[in-house]
Amino acid sequence: MYNYSIEECRSKEFPQIKGAVYVDHAGATLFSNSQIESVHRDLATNLYGNPHSHNASSKLATDTIDQIRYRLLQFFNTNHEEYSLIFTSGCTASLKLIAESFSFSNGMFLCCFFYLTIFTPLHFLKKMFVCIVWNSSEDAGVFCFLEDNHTSVQGMREAVVDRCQSVFCLDEGELINALRNPGGCAHTHSLLAYPAQSNFSGKKYPLQWIKEIQENGLGIPGRSTAASEKWFVLLDAASYVSTNKLNLSESKPDFVTISFYKIFGYPTGLGALLVNKRAWNTLKKTYFGGGTVAMSTAKERFQVFRETLHDRFEDGTLPFLSIISLRHGLDIVQKLAGGITKVSEHVFSVAQYFHHHLQSLCHGNGQALAVIYGGVQFENPGGQGGIVTFNLKRADGNFIGYAEVDKFAQLHEVHLRTGCFCNIGACQQYLQLSAQLIKENLAAGHVCGDNMDLINGRPTGAVRISFGYMSTIGDARACLRFIADSFLENPPVIPSFPDPAWYKQQSEVPVKVTEEVKKSSPKESALGPSLVTNGPKLLRGGEVSAESVCILCSETERRVTDIFLYPIKSCGALRVSKWEMSSKGLLYDREWVLVSDTGVTIGQKREPKICLLSPFIDLTNRKLILSFQGAEPFELPLDQEQDFEALASLCTNKVCGDRVNTFDCGDGVSDWLSEIFGTSGIRLLRQQSDDTRKSKLADKEKVMLGEFNPSKPLLSMANESQLLLLCRISVRELQKKMVEIADVDDADDTRIPTSPADITEDNLVLRFRGNIVIDGGKPFEEDEWSSILVADNTVVCQGPCSRCQMICMDQETGQKSREPLRTLGVWRGKKVPFGVHARMLPPTDGSRQFICVGDFVQLK
Repeated sequence: MYNYSIEECRSKEFPQIKGAVYVDHAGATLFSNSQIESVHRDLATNLYGNPHSHNASSKLATDTIDQIRYRLLQFFNTNHEEYSLIFTSGCTASLKLIAESFSFSNGMFLCCFFYLTIFTPLHFLKKMFVCIVWNSSEDAGVFCFLEDNHTSVQGMREAVVDRCQSVFCLDEGELINALRNPGGCAHTHSLLAYPAQSNFSGKKYPLQWIKEIQENGLGIPGRSTAASEKWFVLLDAASYVSTNKLNLSESKPDFVTISFYKIFGYPTGLGALLVNKRAWNTLKKTYFGGGTVAMSTAKERFQVFRETLHDRFEDGTLPFLSIISLRHGLDIVQKLAGGITKVSEHVFSVAQYFHHHLQSLCHGNGQALAVIYGGVQFENPGGQGGIVTFNLKRADGNFIGYAEVDKFAQLHEVHLRTGCFCNIGACQQYLQLSAQLIKENLAAGHVCGDNMDLINGRPTGAVRISFGYMSTIGDARACLRFIADSFLENPPVIPSFPDPAWYKQQSEVPVKVTEEVKKSSPKESALGPSLVTNGPKLLRGGEVSAESVCILCSETERRVTDIFLYPIKSCGALRVSKWEMSSKGLLYDREWVLVSDTGVTIGQKREPKICLLSPFIDLTNRKLILSFQGAEPFELPLDQEQDFEALASLCTNKVCGDRVNTFDCGDGVSDWLSEIFGTSGIRLLRQQSDDTRKSKLADKEKVMLGEFNPSKPLLSMANESQLLLLCRISVRELQKKMVEIADVDDADDTRIPTSPADITEDNLVLRFRGNIVIDGGKPFEEDEWSSILVADNTVVCQGPCSRCQMICMDQETGQKSREPLRTLGVWRGKKVPFGVHARMLPPTDGSRQFICVGDFVQLK
């Protein structure tokens, strides 16, 4: 069952996953080196033209697409006589096509299809397909869908509700009970949609339902059905075909929807709708695009659709180069994976190993660590795919939010999926979320895709780990290790997760997946010249140091010890002793950002070394000076937008989902950045001065009063708030706790070992990347602040900052460790809070506003 050869070729064929554990194959599987190289050679050596033209290059493209269409039908063990394959942009587009085109009443197509005989100039007879339609609402059928279905299936109901008699959502038990006796010949059309495999849990639903429903229909309680009702079955196979063989010569659904990137990894944005000949005449075509009609007139409503089904429904020019790329995906699945049947067996064996070990993990008090969804025990691949979905519990039985699990997964370079995975029906079913509870959660601020993972202690989503044909036992073991290491409390023994017995027995040369060990270099002073460029200069110039201020602080006296700004988002800190405020926070804070050649923001998670890029703002000479070890500094004018706006390239970037208007700072700095980071195409963008991005956070005082409307102050390219407050007394408390909490040190663990004692107070302060650092008071009292006075300035607090794996990045070296996220997660729990979001109220007289190191801090 297990494909040992994939271990031998994985490092060569999938170099993109070096150092990472990729287990989100249900979201998108990976492409191989050989596959992309073959695509490149193909496109580089063959001239493909638009299939709608008639030259030689177009003919080559048309013929190649026809061959690929044939191969895909063969891949599903069928042919063009049984099924028509319509290329779409993906599974969702295929479902939408059915929702908009399926006829629930056979009367709609009465006398609708016929051939028009045309005499050509050469007097040859030519038959053309003509479609004339009219509407009828009599005797319409119904639309049914399984509760455990993708959102894209659920969305079909809104497109069909006005054309069908009723819409029914059935759970598995209700669907089984609805199977009834034969219903006779066709008059009305009814449609059932269900998945071959749940994208939520990996549970496989019986394919024999297809024939039973086609022959017998469904008996819906409380609904009278016509004796002549005809049932059709839509099979959402996107999740299933990614790692399983769909044999359409045995099971013959009327409609099958798929997305190719889930099978081959590349190309994306391409899918198909397979339509059985039994259902060819149920699809009503209204809109027509280029290539779908044999003839049409502009001034009269006359059009003749093409006769072949896929020709009628493939509007416009096909993505022909993407379709041509599919053949290399078909080749690679056979070459590397041994065929799709072998893929199914291999993926199941890896998932089964993970499932069984996860199921066995218990806290020291006997409480099971994981709640696994799906209701199957991974006995055989016939009932379960390569997906394991679960939630974790603490030793006291309380749930651990999926967002917290995701943070620790990212710390361990594990790429998984959390939430409801666009399957709210399964989420409702397994998490026992009623429609009323979902509405209440929405009122509380929870929406699909956010990190509000627990509401009143109940999970709003789950964690999904899914495997692909290039997954290994080593991947499953790495996932188990991170889960046990991060969340298992007081286990009697440290889990070892040995190779399964069959692996040792069958493998001739066992190959274990290992990860590269990275050694941490000795740490320097957190305020050293390697990171904070002007800190030492200010101190040498007689400015107030953090240490001298800390001495003055006590439980009753609080002062500002540090002021940090980060001119370039995610890059090094700039420590100052006095700084001016702007309408968006500290002047020039997070006003610039680095992006890749594709326009994607570059952060420390993607390029750790950017924390070593040190900015200095020279207010006297109006310059931003960038420094990097081993490179000559680079200078930019602070007034660049004003001086060079005519030459600047205006563009739009995204920060935390918000669109931000920016301009490009030029090729000079781009070349300098690309050279120091060894990556071509890096650009430096700056937020436009008139950009109106606003914060979505509400003031804590308003939240306490039950007012949840955000204050909406202007925002730079900071993630959520204008300011981030840190308290050194809380940092010291965290330091002590890091040493107290024992660190699980598995002998086989290849990740960077944590040395809490080596992480100094100043080092921790820099990791948390705050703007205003305060000392004095009691540990974590800042969590309860609603507002404070900093000198004469009112600072309004907006709630705790939820932390991610970025705090594990040593800002002096660019190296990653487990701490302090590991300790915070165990100690502080939900959302891993540390530090407080805030904004500063502007002065009422419109005067300039400054903040200084040494300023008194008073609680209001």
